[in-house]
Amino acid sequence: MLTLGMHTLQLLSLILYFAATVFVPALKVPSKAVVHLVAHTHSDLGWLKTVDQYTYGLNNSIQFADVTTIINSVVEGLLANPERKFTYVEIGFFSWWWSRQSVSMREKVRGLVANGQLQFANGGWCMHDEATTHYIDMIDQTTLGHRWLLRELNVVPLVGWQADAFGHSATQASLLTSRAGFNGTFFARIDYREYEDRVKRGGRQFWWDASPSLPDLKTFAEANLHATYCSAAGYKWDLADQLESARTFTQADDIIDDNASERYNVPVVLKHFKDEVARSLQATRGANVMWTMGCDFTYMVSEFWFGKMDKLIKIANDDGEFTVRYSTPYEYMMAKLDEAVNAKTKYETSTGDFFPYASAAHEFWTGFYSSRPTLKRLIRMLSSYWVASRQLQFLAGVPSGDLPLLSDALAIAQHHDAVTGTARQHVTFDYVKRLVAGYNDDFSVRLRTALTGRLFNLSNVSHCLLSNVSACNATATGLAKKGSKLTVMVWNPSVHPNVNTFLQIPVPRRDIRVEGNGVKSFSVYGSPTQVSDYSNVNANWQPYTIGIILSLGKTSSLTLSTPGKYDIPRKESHFGYSLKSVVSRDRRGGFTLTSDHLKVRFGVNGRLKSIEVLSVGQEVLVEHDWCYFKSSRGEDPSGISGGAYIMRPVSDNVCEPISTDKVESIIIDETIGIVEQRFGNDLVQRVILHGDTVDLEFTSLGIPVKDGFGRELVARFSTSVNNSGIFYTDSNGREMQRREVDKRRNYPFVQTESVAGNYYPVSSLIFINDTETQFNVFTDAAMGGTSINNGEVLLTTHRRLLLDDQKGVSEPLNETEFITAYEGDPSMNEKGRGKHYGNPLRVRGTLTISVGRSGPSAMRRVREQLDEKYFSPIAVYSTGSTPNLNCSLELTQISPSVQIITTQLLNKTTLLLRIAHRYAVGEDDERSKSVEMELRSLIPNELDYNVESIDEVSLTTNTLLRTGLDTVVLKPMDVRTFLFHMREHKWRGMSVSCMGV
Repeated sequence: MLTLGMHTLQLLSLILYFAATVFVPALKVPSKAVVHLVAHTHSDLGWLKTVDQYTYGLNNSIQFADVTTIINSVVEGLLANPERKFTYVEIGFFSWWWSRQSVSMREKVRGLVANGQLQFANGGWCMHDEATTHYIDMIDQTTLGHRWLLRELNVVPLVGWQADAFGHSATQASLLTSRAGFNGTFFARIDYREYEDRVKRGGRQFWWDASPSLPDLKTFAEANLHATYCSAAGYKWDLADQLESARTFTQADDIIDDNASERYNVPVVLKHFKDEVARSLQATRGANVMWTMGCDFTYMVSEFWFGKMDKLIKIANDDGEFTVRYSTPYEYMMAKLDEAVNAKTKYETSTGDFFPYASAAHEFWTGFYSSRPTLKRLIRMLSSYWVASRQLQFLAGVPSGDLPLLSDALAIAQHHDAVTGTARQHVTFDYVKRLVAGYNDDFSVRLRTALTGRLFNLSNVSHCLLSNVSACNATATGLAKKGSKLTVMVWNPSVHPNVNTFLQIPVPRRDIRVEGNGVKSFSVYGSPTQVSDYSNVNANWQPYTIGIILSLGKTSSLTLSTPGKYDIPRKESHFGYSLKSVVSRDRRGGFTLTSDHLKVRFGVNGRLKSIEVLSVGQEVLVEHDWCYFKSSRGEDPSGISGGAYIMRPVSDNVCEPISTDKVESIIIDETIGIVEQRFGNDLVQRVILHGDTVDLEFTSLGIPVKDGFGRELVARFSTSVNNSGIFYTDSNGREMQRREVDKRRNYPFVQTESVAGNYYPVSSLIFINDTETQFNVFTDAAMGGTSINNGEVLLTTHRRLLLDDQKGVSEPLNETEFITAYEGDPSMNEKGRGKHYGNPLRVRGTLTISVGRSGPSAMRRVREQLDEKYFSPIAVYSTGSTPNLNCSLELTQISPSVQIITTQLLNKTTLLLRIAHRYAVGEDDERSKSVEMELRSLIPNELDYNVESIDEVSLTTNTLLRTGLDTVVLKPMDVRTFLFHMREHKWRGMSVSCMGV
C-alpha cells in the first residue's frame, strides 16, 4: 500500500487533474482486459445487531455474522496462499481483534501487510455516513482509524471506499478523499437513473470536482461498484449462501473443475464469466475492470471464497482472453490512473454531490435524513462538547491518549447505520449507552482533572448533559437552600466572541440571581413542563429555568445565588434585569418581540407573522406552522411504504397541519422575550428572541398513529421570498449546495416522487433567497429539508412509521417508551421479540431563524451564525471555588475568516491543531480571500508551552507534508492540519489566558 510516496502520488494526481476532460464516447472494448478480483467483507459497526454481538457472533437468530471468525478465517486463508489478497475497511473491528492476538500472530499479520496480501481501504474507524454527519466528526473518526493503522501496522491507506453510504457528499470528495491523502474513492449507491445513464456512456469512472472553492482537490471516483459492492449473481460463495441454497433446495453457485465428475461445469462457468466481463467492459473505459468479491459479513469460512477464486483465476487465465488476478481497490485505482496517463483514457468530470439516492422510481432514500432525531441530536451535542473538552484539556496539560472512550463512541456513531437512524432499536440503545459511557469517562477522568488542576483551580466540578430537558443535578443540590451560591464557568469553543450568547440553566427555584462578567440580561421563568414525564422519573428535573444573555469572549465566570435568610424579598413578579421589556401588544390582539436587531411580529391567530431586521429596515413575511406528511403503506402497485430509509408520503403529497385550531400563545418572559405556543395536543414550542436570530425550541409530544398511518413531523415556513424553486443546503456543515426542484445536475431526470424526490440532507443550514432577501434556518441536528413551493422551507424533525420499507433493517421506525427483548427468552416466539409498546417518543430540538440581505456579502453573518450553533458554549459548575480567570475577555486576534476546529493534546509534547477557512469562494468580498497565518501566534506565551517545531500533516495526521513551518496560507473552504512539537508542559502557577484556541 506504500509502493509510492505521498509526494509522488500527489504529483501524479496533479498531472491527471490537468489531463481531465469533458465527456467523450466510450472506448472500444479492448482485446485483452484485466479483471481485478477484490476480496472484501463489509462489516457494519452495528445495524441489526450491536457492535459486541457482531464482534462475538452473538444473537445469530437475527443475523448470522461473526467478525472475529471472519478475520481469523481471512488471515488463515491468506497465509495458505501467497497469491491471495484481501481488503479490510472498518478499523473499529480490526483494532479490537488485533488487541486480542498473540505476538506471533501479530507478526504474521504484519508480514501479510508488508507483502501486500492484506490491504486497507478507507481506514476509518467505521464507514461513515455522508448525509447526516458533520465534517468535524467525519474527520475525527477517520483520523482515529488512520492513526491506529500507522501506529500498529505502519500503513497509510491511499484509496477511499464508501461502498454502502446512502448517497455521497461534496465534502467527502474534497476533504475526506483528497485532503485525507487518497488518490480516489469508490462508492456504490447513486440514483438508479444516473447509474443507468453512466453505464450507457461508459461513465462509471470520472473526475469528481466537488468543491468550486478547492479545484486542486479534484479526485478520481468510480460510482456503483460491480453489482453494488457485493459479488454478482453466480459468484456468491459465502457460508450463508450455501446454507440458504440448502434450505431452499436451489443450486448453489459452484465451480467443479474435475473433468471426471458428472458435475463438471468449467465450460459453463467460463462462458458465464466471459459474458459478465464483456458487460463490465461496456460500462467502463479502459482495459481494467474491478469485481467486488464479498458482501455483508462474508468470509466466515474464507476457503469457500478463496478456493473458488483460485479456480476461477486458473480457468480464465488458461483460456487467455482476459487476465484475471487477485487485486485490491488501491491496485485497481493505480491501474486506472495509469490508463489515464499512458493509454490516454479520458474520463468525464462531475461536480456537486450525489443526493438524493433513489434505488427505484418510488424508493427515495431521503427518510433517514430525519430518522431517530434524538440520537442525531445527542451525537451533535457530544461532538460539540468533545471540541470544547479537548481545548480545556490542552490548556491544563492533560493528554487525551491514543483512544479515549468518547472518541471510540463518537466514531462508531458516525457509522452509516448509526447516525442515520437506520439500525434496530436495541442497537440504537447500545449506541446511546456507548456515547453516555464515553461522555462520563471523559468528564470524570480527563476534563475534571483539567478543571480542578492549578490552571482553573475549580473544585466539586460537574456538568449537566440533560439540561435541554430541564434536568441538572448541580443546580438541584447547589441552589436548593437559602443563601446558596454556585459558580458557573462558561467556555466558548469558538475562536471568535459571541456577544449574544444565550445560556439556559435549569434551576430549582425562582429567586435566583446572576452576577459575573459579560452578563447583559437574565431572567427566571418556568421550565417547559410539557416534557412532563421527566419531572416524575428524574429527580434532577427543575421547575424553573434561568435564561442568561452574555457577551462572551473566551470564557466567563458567573455566580448563581439564592437570597439569604434575612434578605428582603423582591417585589417583582419575576427575577432578572434588562434594559427594557421586549414585548409590545397591538389593539387587534397581536404582539411583537423587539431586540436591538430584530422585530418579530405575531398575528391575532398566535402564529409568527413577520421578521424585520432593524438595522436596514428589511422585513420578510414569515408564517410558521407544523404539519404531518402521512406515510404510504405501500397499497399502490409499487408496494413501497415509508420506513427508516425511505420517505414516501401518501399519493396526495399534502402536509396536513397538526392542528387547525388557533395557536395558543402565552408570553413566558418579557425580559428576554419568550413566547410559548401550543399547536393542538401534539406540539409545544417556545419562540425566543436571541440577538439577531430567533430560536424555535420545539417539543413533539408524540406523533399520533391511531388511524394506522405513520407520519413525519414537518416544520413549515411560508415566506415572501421569491426563490423560484431554488434553495441551498450545506454539505456536512461546509460548502453550500445549490438545489433546484425536480432537477438533477448530471443526467436526464423525470420526477417520480414530488416530495421525497426533492428532499436533501440538511446537516446545519438551509436557505432560500431572491434579489433582496435571504431567509436562513439553522438546525441543531441533521434532518431532511426542501423548498418545493415558492417561498417555502420544509424541515422534517421527527418520524414515526408503522411499516418496514424492506431495505434491510426489518423493523418499523416506531420509537416508543418500551420494547421487548431481542434475545434471552426462549419462550418468546419470533414475533414477540423486539416489540414496541408504551408511550411514543417525545422529541425536543431547536430551529434557529435569521434574515439578511441578498448580495455579495450575504453569507458573512450566516457563517458566523453557523459556527455559533455548532461551537456552543459549555457550562461547568463548581460549589467550592471560583475559576482562576485573571484575564480580559479579548481573544487572540485571529482572522474572522478562520476557525480552529481541533485542539487536542495527543501526548505531553505533541499538539494536534486543525484550522478551517470558514468561507467559500464568492461568499464575501473580503472574507472569502485566502488568509496568511502565523502558526506560533496561535499559542500565547502565557500558556508556558515551548513550541520547538511545527509540521504540516495530512488531514488525518498519517502523512508528513512539510516540516519547520512558521506561516501558512489558508484558502477558502480548506482545512489544514498541524502537529506542534513542544517541550514537556510545566506550570509556573500562572492563571489562564483568554486565548484563541
